[in-house]
Amino acid sequence: MDNQDKKPVQFYFSLPRMVMLLFGGNAQRSENNWFEAALVGTWMYLINYLYFVTKLVPLLPTRLLIPLVLVSAAFMVWLFWLILIYVNSLVIRVLGLFGLFRNVPRRRAQNILWGIITTVMAGEVLMSHPWLWQLSMVWLIVVALNLVASLALSYSDAARGFDD
Repeated sequence: MDNQDKKPVQFYFSLPRMVMLLFGGNAQRSENNWFEAALVGTWMYLINYLYFVTKLVPLLPTRLLIPLVLVSAAFMVWLFWLILIYVNSLVIRVLGLFGLFRNVPRRRAQNILWGIITTVMAGEVLMSHPWLWQLSMVWLIVVALNLVASLALSYSDAARGFDD
């Protein structure tokens, strides 16, 4: 396959799409950018993990239990995500009854709610444990920049025709 047969890179999130648009590239939306999904998913998992670890470690009667909590928190976050998916689906269904999120696909509504929850957790980790501020602050800055990019793209031609 030569370079002409390759499909141009498309992005799911608004921030990389906006950067690509500023540099003269293709700013169309794609649902299939595995790198973005892996990066954001790992980052969200890490923030959720740190949130639970920072809540559990101070409750321990002895420091000898810290390794056990660190390992069990990984499974606890996985269980939290399973429950969160179910609860989010119920919230989306209730919001749909009130006329909200009707024109938004369920997977996008799930992403919005999941992002809100992770952002709240990042803010909590930032406020309660300053030594973890880097991860939380970067998450909060990237979320803010992504929202600004989303707004800018909604007023540009890049938002039109993204279902290619």
